[in-house]
Amino acid sequence: MFATGPSRADRAVFQRVLERFDDRLAINPISRSRLVTIQFDSHDSELAARVVNSLAENYVEQNLEARWAATQKAADWLSQQLTGVKGKLEKSELQLQDYARRNDLVFLETDKGPSQNVENDQVQQLQQELTKAEALRFEKEALYRVVQADDSESLPGISENKVIQDLTERLAELKRDYARLSTTFNKDYPRVKEIQSQENEIEAAIQQQRKSAASQITNDYNAAVRREDLVRQALREQQKHMDQAAARAVQYNILKREVDTNKQMYEGLLQRLKEASVSASLKASNIRIVDAAEPPAKPVKPKIPLNLGVAAIFGLGLGICAAFFQERMDDTLKGSGDVERLLGLSTIGLIPAVALLHGNHTGMHQLMEDHKAPGRKENGNGRRQAGLWHRIDADGSQPAALVEAFRSLRTSILLSTPDRPPSTLLISSTKPGEGKTTVACNLAIALAQVGQRVLLVDADLRSPSLHRLFGRQEDVGLVSCLAGRQDWRNVVRPSGSPGLDLLFCGPVPPNPSDLLSSQSMGGLIRSAREQYEFVILDSAPMLALADSRILATQVSGVLLVVKNATIPRDQVRQTLSDIRSVGGHVIGVALNNVDLQTIGYYSYTADGPPARIPAERGLLEVDSQATLQQNK
Repeated sequence: MFATGPSRADRAVFQRVLERFDDRLAINPISRSRLVTIQFDSHDSELAARVVNSLAENYVEQNLEARWAATQKAADWLSQQLTGVKGKLEKSELQLQDYARRNDLVFLETDKGPSQNVENDQVQQLQQELTKAEALRFEKEALYRVVQADDSESLPGISENKVIQDLTERLAELKRDYARLSTTFNKDYPRVKEIQSQENEIEAAIQQQRKSAASQITNDYNAAVRREDLVRQALREQQKHMDQAAARAVQYNILKREVDTNKQMYEGLLQRLKEASVSASLKASNIRIVDAAEPPAKPVKPKIPLNLGVAAIFGLGLGICAAFFQERMDDTLKGSGDVERLLGLSTIGLIPAVALLHGNHTGMHQLMEDHKAPGRKENGNGRRQAGLWHRIDADGSQPAALVEAFRSLRTSILLSTPDRPPSTLLISSTKPGEGKTTVACNLAIALAQVGQRVLLVDADLRSPSLHRLFGRQEDVGLVSCLAGRQDWRNVVRPSGSPGLDLLFCGPVPPNPSDLLSSQSMGGLIRSAREQYEFVILDSAPMLALADSRILATQVSGVLLVVKNATIPRDQVRQTLSDIRSVGGHVIGVALNNVDLQTIGYYSYTADGPPARIPAERGLLEVDSQATLQQNK
């Protein structure tokens, strides 16, 4: 019978044992050192120590055996390679000697290198001489071209010629004498004729000197050309000799490099063979056990206090990171602090989120949403009237905190400028649904309650909604006035509140921007300002529409309504930039839907103490009960 290997079941058991052993074993290198720690987890401390020590000892022995086997293989391979390289070296040396003997190239190999270096130096010298000859020829050619152009006056050196200078000075003296005598005598006078004759002789002498200089320049140029040709010819001949010698030396250098390469390979293999022979005889290893394993005195894990502490710290850190991430991702404008820090404006009004009579927690932005409910139509043609609970003048139907918020906003408007409050005020927002119409309506009501005459104008010609707040149905209004069909005084309607008049929008026009930018709109605002102490305009949202930017140039102040924690900061910045780009003056920001309890404000009740609003920039502390009594 033949011996059989282990069964498949035994191999499976052995594999599972190895996997469990590997799971309990940990081998970790120590940073910045050549040390390695071996750790084995077991319920038996003695077994754990024996496993670690046995692994280290077996690894050292295995390393010794592997190094010895590798050295033996390397020595055998080097011996085989050394025999072949030795034969190639001897053959290449014979070929080099034979080629040098047949081509008489023994003189090429000297202590200072090949003799062709002399020819290389000669070629370099001839090239330098050729460069100098060309430069000299260029210099002479420049003067020669001046001579050929018959421009003797421009030749360098002519003016420095001593003879020409003397002749020129003499000629100048004769010309002065001639000019002096010609004023007294005529041309036939002997002295005058003598001077004229001398001038001609001197001029001829000057011309002769110039011709001599030009002739010398021509001769120099021709000599420079001939010298350049001779140097160039000598250079070509020398290069031809050098090429012939180099052609014979090429093959010699090839054979010489092959000999050097074979010699280096032979010496390297011989050195490696000697090193391998020495290493094979040594029983040394570069691995040793620094600290043998010992059974631990107590269990090392699990560390329950440490694990609980780490888990608590990790959970706390994760929660903080999640909170910071949520805050970082939220780029909306929140609270008066963001308004002052990011926009550089004062928060002159905080419209709170209040609890309605039926207990739902909402804000002014939701109070105004009733006019957008299904069943309503534009210009007040709905099937049921808007509820009076949108307005603070509804008797007893509004929470006192909401009423007090608009009275505080009124006080801030009255004290917003040093001299006098803005008589014409534009109420706008960044996007629809932020509560600008309701804020404009209630601000107008609050101003009228202190005895001011106020005109509230619905200048939102794209989506008018003021008529819904007052339950009116008007077919004429601001659009009719701007179109020239009505006088604005004839379409103003009383609101029912003392001191407050209304100017509705009327039919929605096809060209709102054209009507608002017309001269009629500016004239209407100026005329209304003469009859009313405050003119408040409810306009369209700023973002993506030009209507409010047009009106911002025609009023003395702009109040921006911002829905708290809803509108991105960049959009509010863009809105402010649009207003300021046309020269509009923003007096402040009214924050809508603010939860006063979460930011430290006191709650307000009808029969409780006065509401206290923090005294900020443009936001005053007001005694609401005293204000109520004054209004009554």
